[in-house]
Amino acid sequence: MCGCAEKNSLNGLQLLEKTIAQHDSLNLWHKTRLDIHIQEPRLANPHRYSILKLDNSKNTFELSRNRDQYISTHVLDNNANSYVLLDGKRDIDSVLKKRYRLDASRNIGYKNFYHLMYGLPMSLNKYLLTIRKTTKTKFNKEECYKIEIELKEKMISKHWNVFISEIDYKIKGVEIIFLDDPNKGERLYFNGDVVIDNITIPRFRHWHELKDDSYSGSDIIIKEITE
Repeated sequence: MCGCAEKNSLNGLQLLEKTIAQHDSLNLWHKTRLDIHIQEPRLANPHRYSILKLDNSKNTFELSRNRDQYISTHVLDNNANSYVLLDGKRDIDSVLKKRYRLDASRNIGYKNFYHLMYGLPMSLNKYLLTIRKTTKTKFNKEECYKIEIELKEKMISKHWNVFISEIDYKIKGVEIIFLDDPNKGERLYFNGDVVIDNITIPRFRHWHELKDDSYSGSDIIIKEITE
């Protein structure tokens, strides 16, 4: 994990190390495989869901998502091949490809975002550039540490706030912010746990608009898929 730019008495790097130890005490994230069904309802798309297959040991990624009556599958294999299927076929009608933005160049963005989001807080070891500031605050009515970070690359934004419980050091949520526009961004509340390969991952991620805290959707790990 990177060094810090902060000068205050609260050490954000140490707090991140504590929350990582709380969620992944055996240091297994780097070789963990996630095979999970995620319900992802949004106000404009209440029936959205995804099947995520992420294998950290093999560096592979597969995301299947419902697109109206179709199923798209976005794949990055361990030979760095990137491709998209629609209902299991690579030959995709150009109209549907444009409508659902089924360009294989988007796969790496999908992979990085899901790897970061579903690996929190462990995944910050890979994506964190610097810690700008650490303070104490209330988040979702709970006393938390607020760690203001900058990522190495943009995941919606490069600037995130990470909230860690003062009580048990579990991650409680994040804010995805834009420094040049304080009304733009997202706030995610995490709650519930699911344990996969001895790693504790938040089960619920509720998305809210940063400007007024209005609800916009959820990501819910429904179950682990076993084949």
